[in-house]
Amino acid sequence: MLRILTLLLAVSGFLLSPGASAVCTLARGTPTTLNIPAQVIHLAADAPVDTSTPIAGATYDSNALSAVIGYDNCQEGTPIGKRPMNLGPQNTSTKIYPTNISGLGVKLLFSNGSMTDFGDFPSNTTIHFNDGKPIGTSDFNPGPFFRIEFYKTGKRINLTNPAGDTVLPAGELGYYFIIAANPANYVMKLAIGEIKVVSTPACTMSGTQTVDFNEVTPSLLKAGVTRPLDFQITCQSDYGAYSVKASMTTNTPSSDASYIRAKDANGNLDRLGIKITDTKGNPIKVNGTNTEDRPNVTSMGPAEYAWNAELVPGAKATPAGGTFSAEAEIVFDIQ
Repeated sequence: MLRILTLLLAVSGFLLSPGASAVCTLARGTPTTLNIPAQVIHLAADAPVDTSTPIAGATYDSNALSAVIGYDNCQEGTPIGKRPMNLGPQNTSTKIYPTNISGLGVKLLFSNGSMTDFGDFPSNTTIHFNDGKPIGTSDFNPGPFFRIEFYKTGKRINLTNPAGDTVLPAGELGYYFIIAANPANYVMKLAIGEIKVVSTPACTMSGTQTVDFNEVTPSLLKAGVTRPLDFQITCQSDYGAYSVKASMTTNTPSSDASYIRAKDANGNLDRLGIKITDTKGNPIKVNGTNTEDRPNVTSMGPAEYAWNAELVPGAKATPAGGTFSAEAEIVFDIQ
């Protein structure tokens, strides 16, 4: 019995030894999860590959730590640092992690409160006391926050859902640790809502279209003079195909929007009109209310239109002789 008691006393004495027993003990506040809510990235289909500049508008910050988290009895040299969670292997040269969408990557950053100085993931450092003591206190003061940035890392992005493909699901993405690189030892943790991406087609149009009616006599005007109005649009789409609707608007529509009121040489707007018909000969209203549609056009393939413009008499007869003019816009709705 005496030997056992002596041994227990010796072990107890060892445990009380200051140099060996000091570990970081949570003394103030509580480990905290910081959040970035659900987001939708809007990406242009022709956006360039760029691993140094984030996609425009695709940088998101968490809320900041609002209360002190403090640890006592920390040893000089205690490990602290940052680790990702639920992400694939990092490109160590760019610090970018892959996402669920091939060609899109994410970078994790951490700030102590500055909007200009950020630390990359992962990182390792240790607690250091400037007074030279081996044991001390380590406090994380209010202000730190997480940032995520998204980058286009591949030329082609293949998407399937125009309402938004999931880039990253909701969940935990990274943490700041103390003592050991384990999520159980987090001081601050980052949780995100679902991050989606929607791509916008990048399009090239055939440019300004000029319809020249040449010289028109009263007899030709009475019979109706028709000229072709051919145009096209070509779009690059991350969805493999795109759909386009074409309509027309003008600042000088007739009262029923059935034609464009043209201005004669004296500035009259009631002597001439221009009616528009679509590729199949159907009338196109000039207030944007009806369209000609081209669904499921292959990416980088042209959507072509063969409209016609017909010059007709206006509400009042006999336009002034000379040059007449009219303006209208072809409007595209692209998905």
